[in-house]
Amino acid sequence: MQEKLFEERLSLRAGVAILFVLYVGRAGVNHATWGMGADAWLGMLLGFAFSLPMLLILARLVQLLPEMNLFEMLRYGFGRGLAYVLSALYFLYFLALAATVLEQVQFVRFAGLPQTPLAVIVLFFFAAGIYLARVNVHAMGKWSVLAGLIIIGIALLLTLFALPHLRTLHLLPIGRSGDGVLLQGGYRFMVSPLGEAVVLLTLLGKRAKPRHPYRMFLFGAGFASLFFVLTFLRDRAILGASVMERVQFAPYHAASGIQIGALGSRVESLLTILVLLSGFTMLAVYLFAASRILPRSEGRGKLLFVAILAMVGVLLLHAGVLAGVSLGALHLRYAPVMQSVIPALLWLVAEVKARRA
Repeated sequence: MQEKLFEERLSLRAGVAILFVLYVGRAGVNHATWGMGADAWLGMLLGFAFSLPMLLILARLVQLLPEMNLFEMLRYGFGRGLAYVLSALYFLYFLALAATVLEQVQFVRFAGLPQTPLAVIVLFFFAAGIYLARVNVHAMGKWSVLAGLIIIGIALLLTLFALPHLRTLHLLPIGRSGDGVLLQGGYRFMVSPLGEAVVLLTLLGKRAKPRHPYRMFLFGAGFASLFFVLTFLRDRAILGASVMERVQFAPYHAASGIQIGALGSRVESLLTILVLLSGFTMLAVYLFAASRILPRSEGRGKLLFVAILAMVGVLLLHAGVLAGVSLGALHLRYAPVMQSVIPALLWLVAEVKARRA
């Protein structure tokens, strides 16, 4: 039965769901970190536009090399020796992405468990992430579809509850951040989360090759961008631009202001469920990617080793041990190499070899 699951393709729906949940999770609930205030939704649209060429390149790579995962693609394009070096870089990159679950952990602590030690919540997150990552690609795809549907359902329910609280005047003015800030915000969204579509290449291969790679990448990024824009505008219509720029976790504050009769303050707990679902899925995919990027990396023992390394990274970030290093700035500077430069070079090599063949 297990082998039969391995042989099944990664369906279009599963691929779109994985990307959708990753993007929603990485867009996050703390818009202040994107540096655009109430205009973050414009930055998301710019980021989607900026990321389109790279999404098309990734889809073309999957079309050219339909039965290869990321390591096999690197070996095909650059040879075994360089493939090992690049795979090690991708391994570190995926570990760094797994450590970004700290934002979801901090939100859960802020929203409902302020007295709970952060290490306990981190262990809870990683236990769920490891459990999800230990399954095969087919099962992970099914889980992502379920998580995506629940996330969309929660967003629709919150929007329905929020209708009496929406104020269209709160949506104005538009573009108050200035063109330079918006362009920087678009770049941030292009690098993270939209640029992380390269993670999906580690889930592919002979056992899971998608039939529609272009639809998978474009639909996943497009649906997530539209989802973020609509939910962000809903929260801004509740809070107003000035409040959105001042508070941490603005969606939580917007949801906490919704009063539904006897339900009262229970409404914002729906947002906590959304964060948990996206956080667990993000962590599982990143751990899965890190454990599969290197050759001969099958096995639960290596997955556990990867999870321990990522967990240490999360705790170091929280403890401030790495405070002297601006990880956000480093990510914005070097992540495009992993997301764009290397895949683009690989695509050029694959195109040349395909034409020669």
